[in-house]
Amino acid sequence: MGAIKRDPTPPGPITELFARLDDLHSKAGRPSMREIAVRAGRGKVSSSTVHNVFRSSRVPKWVFLEQVVRALGGDEDRDEFLTLWRAAERAENENGTVRIGALGVAPPPATSAGSASGPAYASTAGASRALLEPRPSQRIWSNEIPSRNPNFTGRAAELEVMRENLSNRQHPHVQVICGMGGIGKTEIATEYIHQNFEKYEIIWWIRAEHHDRVREALVRLGQRLELREATTDGGRDRTIKAVLDALQSDARPSWLLVYDNVVDPPDLQKYLPDSRTGGHVVITSRQLNWPSYIVVDGIGVAPFTEDEAVAFLRRRVPGLAARGKLTEEEDMLRTSEAGRLAAELGRLPIAMEHAAAYLAETSQSVDEYLSRFAENAHQLLSEQHGDMELPAPVSGTWAMSLTLLTPDAEHLFNLCAFFSPEPIAAELFLQDTEGIDDPPGVGEFLASPQRFRAAASQLHRLSLARVDGARDLIQMHRVVQAVAQGWLQQNRIGKFHGYRAAVDMLLARSNPGNPDQSSSDAIYDLSLQHLESNRRFLRTQNPALRNLIIEQVRRLHLRGGHVEAMQFGQDALEVWRERLGEDDLQVLSMTVEIAIAMYMGGHAADAHERILRIRPLLQRYTEGDGFRVFLLNENSYGADLRARSQFRESLDLDLSLLPRFEQVFGPDHERTLNVRNNIAADYRQLGRFREALETDQRTLDDRRRILGPDNLLTLHSCGAVARDLRGLGLYQESLDIARKVVGAFEAVGGRDNLYWLQAGEGFATALRKAGHHWDALQESEHVLQRCHDYLGADHRYTLRAATNLVNDRRAVGDLVGAEELARETRDLCFKHNYPENLAYAVLMNLASVLRVAERPDEALPYDEHARKGLIRIYGDLHPFTLAANINYATDLTECGKLGEAIQMSQETLGKYRQSLGGDHPDTLMAEANLAIDETAAGDWASARQRLEGVLRRYEQTLTLEHPEARAAAQGIRLTAEIEPYDI
Repeated sequence: MGAIKRDPTPPGPITELFARLDDLHSKAGRPSMREIAVRAGRGKVSSSTVHNVFRSSRVPKWVFLEQVVRALGGDEDRDEFLTLWRAAERAENENGTVRIGALGVAPPPATSAGSASGPAYASTAGASRALLEPRPSQRIWSNEIPSRNPNFTGRAAELEVMRENLSNRQHPHVQVICGMGGIGKTEIATEYIHQNFEKYEIIWWIRAEHHDRVREALVRLGQRLELREATTDGGRDRTIKAVLDALQSDARPSWLLVYDNVVDPPDLQKYLPDSRTGGHVVITSRQLNWPSYIVVDGIGVAPFTEDEAVAFLRRRVPGLAARGKLTEEEDMLRTSEAGRLAAELGRLPIAMEHAAAYLAETSQSVDEYLSRFAENAHQLLSEQHGDMELPAPVSGTWAMSLTLLTPDAEHLFNLCAFFSPEPIAAELFLQDTEGIDDPPGVGEFLASPQRFRAAASQLHRLSLARVDGARDLIQMHRVVQAVAQGWLQQNRIGKFHGYRAAVDMLLARSNPGNPDQSSSDAIYDLSLQHLESNRRFLRTQNPALRNLIIEQVRRLHLRGGHVEAMQFGQDALEVWRERLGEDDLQVLSMTVEIAIAMYMGGHAADAHERILRIRPLLQRYTEGDGFRVFLLNENSYGADLRARSQFRESLDLDLSLLPRFEQVFGPDHERTLNVRNNIAADYRQLGRFREALETDQRTLDDRRRILGPDNLLTLHSCGAVARDLRGLGLYQESLDIARKVVGAFEAVGGRDNLYWLQAGEGFATALRKAGHHWDALQESEHVLQRCHDYLGADHRYTLRAATNLVNDRRAVGDLVGAEELARETRDLCFKHNYPENLAYAVLMNLASVLRVAERPDEALPYDEHARKGLIRIYGDLHPFTLAANINYATDLTECGKLGEAIQMSQETLGKYRQSLGGDHPDTLMAEANLAIDETAAGDWASARQRLEGVLRRYEQTLTLEHPEARAAAQGIRLTAEIEPYDI
């Protein structure tokens, strides 16, 4: 293949990088973009991304450039390219990205025969929008990193081994700290961080007991790294992959990830980046045996040595401290007492911490403490379950400390024991306590913030819990939680059930009740980590807590956590079905949310099966909460019908749902407006653009009034109006609105989301329809790359963006790039069984590229396939079918079947006039092409008269300067397109 023309770049490092890349491409024999992607390996880089690396003037991400260099055989040149890339990235960051439009330089227009492209007009539309992502700050540290323990003692050998292992230039750079609960694994990891923080640009602490906590932490790291993929609104798998790719690239030379309290090593493997020289991973875990395929260095943590234990106690306990002027005899006596206490406690750090706090609080002697400890330990040991993770010293010291608690502190201690080991926000305690009266006094205690703060301070002082004043959190060690729960269950079963029910009620009371609104995310996050981390909440007897779990699943899939929503929802459903029954309303409600998550996550067949299974169970509800769930399921069923191309059935269903939603939820409720939005989508799919416009315009007006002009849903409705205008042939009007929508999304800011991506895609399409082909190309390339990053190469939205980009590349004459992308998109559409209208649009676009490349015999079967499929779905009057007819007639003409082509064109023109009217641009396109065929058949008078009429109507609508009008005037056949709509 020939060299691909790159947009102009400024002199200096950016131009030097691209010149070196072009040189490597030339030495490799100039393989195609598709071949380079194949060489790189499946899933590493797409041919469209490769195309962008060679075509765009933007400096690509290193992770993509590195794959391209290696695919071109440049392994030995990698370091050279990395140096050039770093210099180019610095230059781009310092100067900003200047777009072609802003420079006033228009790339040359396409002039290929058969193309509808006329002169391209360099527009400044979007010129002010920077394409470059902002760089992260110099140092990125997690807020989860524990504060340094001022009483940290010893562990010098363990820390030295860690430093040596992690500094070794040989792989792996993964350090596991393992040992029993309460042995001090987390403290060692924390101390390592505070001793070595200057080595790392990134330090990220991940609570790893539950895989969803790991995923959430990696998503938050992506946000701090300011990766485009890192969004809470979608694509978490893509976000996590982008984070790991970023860490594995040399663009992030020094980082440390800490996975604290890993329970399932095999599950963790997929979240471990390949370590670079400066990239380190530290893992704490009670698991002593790790799979051989996870290569790690291990440190087994034992109890304190005698010297460490004595030093710790003498530092923490005033009565044992080496303070003031002590005689040698007094010093030896205190050392001896500390050693005796340490030995009795098994030198277990968590037990010694409790004992030290108790002695510091009471000023008792070691003898007094040990005497009482022996009594408590003996009693507790006989009462406790045989859990090897709960050694007697922990139980004994815990019981001793408990005797010092005020009634308020005892309430708080027992409440904390029934949350998960994750940090507990004070907000979860300090809320409405009406009805929380068991155990007696707990509600009154929680109603007083002053009493709560005093109780928390006492727990912190006695080392029974850790209080984080900066973030207003309280956290209890999981070992202490287990001891407290076990003792209550064994000895105070009434209080055991009372405190557990009180915690369930506190979590349920935290429910803000509006999962559809992102403004409540921070409040939902307070409870989510506990609900996900402790499966006992799934077995709750509290219906309000089950409602919160349902809303958490809904919120997760609405924010793009489709995998998390499906997993969490299915975990709950498994428990609820067994306990509540298949037809319980909360079981059915959860099934609805899981089905929506499946549909949004690309599992349409699974969603379809669940929706159909529960429809009969919900149809018996005619009022109340059950009717609400029924309506939500029916709304999902409408989406399922659209996904299966049953648009007439979907419209009938949605029209019947609207008055019921208005009655149950109210006419201004967001869910009611969503139904109206769906009705417009049904109209649009059926080619009834005026009805779609009227419906979308009303929805836009209501959303603007209710939600505000900058709300994402309001902007989404505005983009829908622009789409309807394009369907009506009002291209400039559509472009004017689409430009404002994109600008509004950028003004709002934030990370990528589906609405923003759809707005960008609509803007690119509007640019192309209005005749700004080069501007459309740049917008489409950018949108497709964002979709790749955000959703993945095989998501239907990504494939829809690729389908539109094929038209843009064809319009500017990049037929090689257009054909490669069209074939790749076609293969993915059929592989994943995506909606047929999208697949047929891809086939039409591929045929158009082949036809412009003067290969009509190859184009004809694709157009014929698409045409027959569109007739089956939409009928023979639908605009999509008629567009396929236009292109099919051109194939017939160029394959020497002029008579068939004229007959097809005449029939199509009549149907266009009936369907869209005589002045619609597609009607004019059909008539202009028919004039060409009539000329070829020798009917010059009819052809001349027909063309004159077409040009008059072009002058009144698109103007004679529009590329389609200019091409028609020059006798160039026009190519029809269909814009695949979201379902």
